[in-house]
Order: sequence, then C-alpha cells, then structure tokens
Amino acid sequence: MKSTKPPTKKVRGYPQFASKIELRPEFAIFRRFGGLNAENLLYLQAELSMLEEDLQLQQKIDSESNHERRSKYALNWYQLSRSRSHGDTTQLDLVFRIRDTLKQYNDALIQQAQILRYPPPSQKDLGYVQNFLDVDLKYALSGADAEIWGCPSRRTNYSPDLITLCPRPKEDPFSNWAVEKTIVWLLRCGCARFMKPSPLHGVIGYEDTKVLKITYWMTSIVASLIPISSIVILYTVHSMPARLGIIAGFNVLISICLSGLTSAKRAEVFAVTAAFAAVQVVFVSADKS
Repeated sequence: MKSTKPPTKKVRGYPQFASKIELRPEFAIFRRFGGLNAENLLYLQAELSMLEEDLQLQQKIDSESNHERRSKYALNWYQLSRSRSHGDTTQLDLVFRIRDTLKQYNDALIQQAQILRYPPPSQKDLGYVQNFLDVDLKYALSGADAEIWGCPSRRTNYSPDLITLCPRPKEDPFSNWAVEKTIVWLLRCGCARFMKPSPLHGVIGYEDTKVLKITYWMTSIVASLIPISSIVILYTVHSMPARLGIIAGFNVLISICLSGLTSAKRAEVFAVTAAFAAVQVVFVSADKS
C-alpha cells in the first residue's frame, strides 16, 4: 500500500517560506499595496460620482416626463421596478449599476480601513525574514516579489508598505535586545546544525520564549534588590548630605531600570520614581527621629 504521508521537507521556494510562516506567525509580513488600494478607491469613487450625476439627471428627466408611469418613478418603487416591461430601463439600469459599484466601494473602504490598522513589522522580525531568505532559501524567489523583504546586504531596500499580521507583544527594551542578540549569536556560531528541524515543516525555528523567561527573572530580581539595597545603604550611612545623594542616585537608577527593563510609560516612570523617593525620605526621617 502506498504511503500518503507528506514529505518531511518542503520544496524550496513558496512552500518552504509558507512552512516557516506557519511555524513562526511573526514572519507573516506582506505588502498592503497602499498605492493600488488607494487608486482602486479613487477609481470607484470617481465612477460613483459620475453615476450619481447621471442618476440625478435621469430622475429629473423622468419626473418631468409626460408619461404617467415615468413621472411616478421617484414616488413608487413598483413603477420603477416595472419599467423594464415598459421599454424604458435607463433609470433602473443606473440604480442597479450604482448598487453593484457601491458594494465594491464599501467593501474596499472597509477592507482598507482594516488593513491600515495592521502595524509595520519590527526590524527584528524583518531581519529574521531576510536571514531566512538568504540562508535557507538562498534567494530562490526569482519573480517580481523577490525584493519585497529586502536582503541582509541591503536591509533598507524593502517595500515601504510592509505590514505584519501577527505583531509580537511589546516587550521591554532589555528583553528585545537580549532576544535579538541571542538569535544572532545562534545564527553566527552555527548552532542551527545542532538543532532538529520541525518534522512537519522541515525547517528550524528559534523560540524566544526561553530568553524572555530569563529576562523576566532577571527583571524580577533587580526589582527586588533595588529597594532593599537602598534601605540598607541609607541605614548604614549617617551623614545627611550623603543620604540625600544616595536617594538621588537610587532615583536615577530606578528610573533607568523602569525605562530599560519594563514597558512602563513616561507617566508611570514619574509616578513610581516619586513614590520610591517618598519611601526613602520617610525612612530617613524616621531613622533620624
């Protein structure tokens, strides 16, 4: 009996690229064709504007007609819908044509509004796609779409209207830096040869969740050590000018940590820094008394 099991390695080209996207949804980076979509909307808008003028003119002509049925087209839909049997379908044909064109226009508007909400890809994910096209596919794509994502030697030579269908959750700057450096290091040191490809897709995928777990624990440890260190140092130092300098130094340190190790907004950084300074001042005041 002939086996129906699919091959473990996908054919080089679109199949292998699609398998990579299936394995890593963050690589689902495509063009939104903003110019063509806008051009299509402009054409539909122009066509509808012309049809609108034609319909208004025809409605005026029919309403002023001496023919009893034609003069009632604007008052009675039944009369207009039966105009075909009367041998006069100009206004009815315009209505049906506008209906079809308007549906295309509305659908295109809604789709374009949804597409414009998709964010551009991060430089990190775009770089991964460029590396994949270079190392794994060896730039096998030879059509007009071959340069859409650029390439490692010309990383800025990519289409300006790229979007990502699966943007990564926003991580803190430190985690992003750690993930990027780790993946680059794995690629440069040749660790890919020691990793097994996916049995379904035949390609190797790098998971950044392990690196993010490490950065999470590092951030948690730093968040625990800073307040404790501040209290311990303030307790051992008795000079008030020195204590004020220590408070200022720890405030700068915690603001830097909040900016680099978390995704805190500016207002949150100010609030946490002010609260931390208040705690230190209360401790110094209580210790002095």
